[in-house]
Amino acid sequence: MNYSEMYLEAQDLNQQAALLIKTGKFDVAKEKIEKAIEIEPMLMDSYKNYGDLSMALHQYKEAKNYYKKALLIEKNGLLYFLFGNACFMNDEMDEGLENYNLAISNGYDNDEMLFFMGMAYEHLNDDQMALRYFKKASLKNPSKPDYQVKKISVMLRLDMIDAAEESVDELIQNSPELYDGYHIKTQILLYKKQIEEAVKFSKGASERFPEDVDLLFDYIKCVANSNNLELAAKLIHTAKQMKYFEESKPQFLLLEAQIAAEQQNIATAIECCEECLKLEQEDQYFADVRFMLLNMYLLNKNFEQTYQQAEQIVNKNRKDLYYYTALYYRPYCLKQNGKLEEAKRMFKEVNSIYRLYTLENPEAIDIYLYRVMCLKELEMYDKALEILEFVETVTREVAEIYTLRAEIFEALGKHTQSKEALNKAYDLKPELKPVNEEVGV
Repeated sequence: MNYSEMYLEAQDLNQQAALLIKTGKFDVAKEKIEKAIEIEPMLMDSYKNYGDLSMALHQYKEAKNYYKKALLIEKNGLLYFLFGNACFMNDEMDEGLENYNLAISNGYDNDEMLFFMGMAYEHLNDDQMALRYFKKASLKNPSKPDYQVKKISVMLRLDMIDAAEESVDELIQNSPELYDGYHIKTQILLYKKQIEEAVKFSKGASERFPEDVDLLFDYIKCVANSNNLELAAKLIHTAKQMKYFEESKPQFLLLEAQIAAEQQNIATAIECCEECLKLEQEDQYFADVRFMLLNMYLLNKNFEQTYQQAEQIVNKNRKDLYYYTALYYRPYCLKQNGKLEEAKRMFKEVNSIYRLYTLENPEAIDIYLYRVMCLKELEMYDKALEILEFVETVTREVAEIYTLRAEIFEALGKHTQSKEALNKAYDLKPELKPVNEEVGV
């Protein structure tokens, strides 16, 4: 067998291996590749196919090694793209982007790669760059609705509501069979507080796809937002009879809990939340459900259970608003249960956490208000009033500034000033008045 015959034999084996990888015959494919390398060790295709095989087996580090070997033999755009994919799947976004750019420099022009570049930037929390590449992918291949969906989700995160709505209308027109368009359009209408239009649109979407339980969920959510709680509750009962209800059960249970809470049925709200938490999996964490349950227990003055939910949220350490709220409620519950010294120590610790956060995020008004709440509990009234004065200079539209000021003035015996502060709060948020009167404020 002369050299050209050996080369052709190795190529033949690689073509067979490539087809075997596509059909999932990985062991046989590996044998073919190894035989090809034995016949002709400097054939790029062998290492490229080994990389493809490793990717199919989710062995991303090995895939990188094989693509690197292939690139040593022949530098081309496709190989840089594949190398970039291996980096992406191995959570090495910067290296992935570097190789995607090398692919572009080597003449590789592919909408899938542009989409992956958008995904990598999204993973790196760079939404501006993510949007840039999702737009490029959509322009290059308008027939792929996933590109449009990703582009729209980034627009929404960037608060580009009008542009997102325009894009989602286009998505619905071009891909009327796609669920995502109807779902996103409904969320946009709710965000814009166009409740009647949201109800009408989501009802139409649900009727168009009567087997789709998630579109029915969107409709029920809109109905609940329109304060038609009785109809919303009836529709949830209808959803429970649907074929695929179990797959969407957690979100329905949370919505059912929210409706029950609006109807002042706290026991049912708690029951729904507790049932929902039983559905948590290892890779799932229902922070919104736990936070609602925390609030329901708090309304029932069940401070031990409130503390337990707050502890769960804090231990998850997600550093979201649920986490920072739960930080406050742990010492608050300890105080309510008479553990005053322990509560005081924890209020000091939590206040320090809040202070560090506001140093890095001076626009975080909510966290400033939690700082005030801690300082109030520690009877550091002057410092609390000083922070409230600062927050008021930033925004005068937050009623809680004035309710907190009223509580501090009341604690200081300044009843007239307390009443004046409360009246300001009621002007901003009239619904606070019956709540405060109910608890004797």
